[in-house]
Parts: sequence; structure tokens; C-alpha cells
Amino acid sequence: MFLLCFIVTSAILTFLLSIRPDLGGRIDRLQDLKTGKEWLWHPSNYEPQVSRKLEVGASFDGNWTGGWDEIFPNDAAGVFQNRNLVDHGELWSQAWELLEQSEVSVKMALTCQTVPVQVEKTITLDEERAKATINYLFKNQSEETIPFLFKQHAAIAIEEGDEVLLPDCFIEPAVLEFSKIIGRQEKTCFPKAFAVNGSEVNLQQIPPRSSQLQEFYYSSQLATGQCGIRNLRSASTLLMSFDTVDFPYVWVFASFGGWQNHYVLVLEPCTNIPYDLEIACRNGTSALLPPKSSQLRSLTVELQRC
Repeated sequence: MFLLCFIVTSAILTFLLSIRPDLGGRIDRLQDLKTGKEWLWHPSNYEPQVSRKLEVGASFDGNWTGGWDEIFPNDAAGVFQNRNLVDHGELWSQAWELLEQSEVSVKMALTCQTVPVQVEKTITLDEERAKATINYLFKNQSEETIPFLFKQHAAIAIEEGDEVLLPDCFIEPAVLEFSKIIGRQEKTCFPKAFAVNGSEVNLQQIPPRSSQLQEFYYSSQLATGQCGIRNLRSASTLLMSFDTVDFPYVWVFASFGGWQNHYVLVLEPCTNIPYDLEIACRNGTSALLPPKSSQLRSLTVELQRC
């Protein structure tokens, strides 16, 4: 196991952030040490002391152990522009190379196999606030334009009554057949949607596990670049902030007991809709990396007390 652990203390907030270069370079824990609130979800059988070695192309769902992954250069697996793109891309499954480390930052890199792109990821902690800035630098090493999808995949540990935080935006089901709350393939203004029978539903409040519900929707035309979760029990909030040029969409995937018996909500600021890269390219809603170019995308995550 290769674990990097940071504890930041200020007069207001104390928090712990741990990073696993061996597990896709992901953030594995994000804890408010004053309230004890663990913000990132893991399944009950997760063994944090165990590392892993997966092949590029391994099943994402079959190996998912929570935490905060990133998905690149695609989501749905398949052949695209004569490349065999794998399930949820490459970043999550591979060990990252540690390039630099200090008391408040870490820099890692991974060279992809399915596309000619190197990705550098730098996480820097704010020494005064419970806040981290995450920068991603994409380097196209080829002479061709690379269409891609890039999204966060932060598995949030939820509790009944928690609130989903999105700005004014439109939402629509990503896969209507998966949805158990939204019942119509149409755009509505968050947090309102409509059930199959036409009754209005509110997607902001987290239902209990006993509901056995599940949901997956896209949000677009965000008024501001933010998303998060408010936990009423600890009177605290996890808030992601970003430029909507970098992440114009937020996907929200949630299982309230209905999918694999998990109780989790995944926040996914993303470059694209839909998840199919070919359709996104056709619709003009895909990110592009020009030949021999570098591209920086960033976001912050902050723990706030209500």
C-alpha cells in the first residue's frame, strides 16, 4: 500500500485528507476531525490496507471500492476512432507515479495506454481553511485532436435527510430505465422533476436506504460552477467549486439501497453529456484536446460548517 496522508489544522477547521497513488491516485478519505464526519464512501467490505494491481480494461463496477476517482478519456467502453476505450477509462485502475511531494501538496502523473495523453494531477491544501485545490494537466503527445470525456467520480457517504446542492440548472435523466424517482425523459429545473404518473418530485433531499430507490441524472446550464452535499447531523457541507468552462455539467448518480444495496451518492462535475463519447462528439458536447497541446482543468473542494 502507498498512502499519502495530510492533516491540516486551523483555528476554525481541522481535516484529514488521504491520497492513494496505488489506487488510481484517488482521494481515499476526506474527514472533518472536529465532527468526525467521513465524507467519502466505501463499501462495507473495503480493506484500506490492501493495494491492488488491475489491468487496463478491468470492470469498474466489479472493482469499485469508493473514494474519489476520476474518469478519463471516456465513460462507456467501446471502439471510438479506431481506439479500444475501456470501462470508465484508465485513470481509476492504474497506479500513478509520484513526481513531487511537500507538506501541503502532491503531484502525480499517469501516461495513458488507450490514448496518447499524459495526465498530471496536483493536489494542494489551503493552510488556513479546510480546502484543497486539484489541478489536472492533460498533455496530448500526438499530432491529432483527441476528443475526450473527463469527470470527477466522488463517492459521498450520505445520510437520510442530507441535501444535494446544485445551483440553478436544468436536469434530465441520464438513463431513464435506471431512474426510480424521475419518470419522464424531459428537462426540468432542479430540484423538481416528474414521476411516471406526472406527480412532482423533489430531488434535493436524500431518502432513506429503505426506499430502495436509485437515480442518475445530468445537470446543465449551471448558473454557477458548484455542487455539494449538506449534512444536517454535523451541520456541515462538502462543496466543490469550478469554472463551468472546465466542467459545464454535473452528473449525479445515486443508490439509496436500490443498486447493489449501496447507499451512496456520486458527485460528478464533467466535461461532457451524454456518457457516450461518440454521441457527445456528434452533438458538440465533448471536450477536445488539440494536437501537441496541454490543457489545464481545475476545481476545489472545501468543508464548511453551516
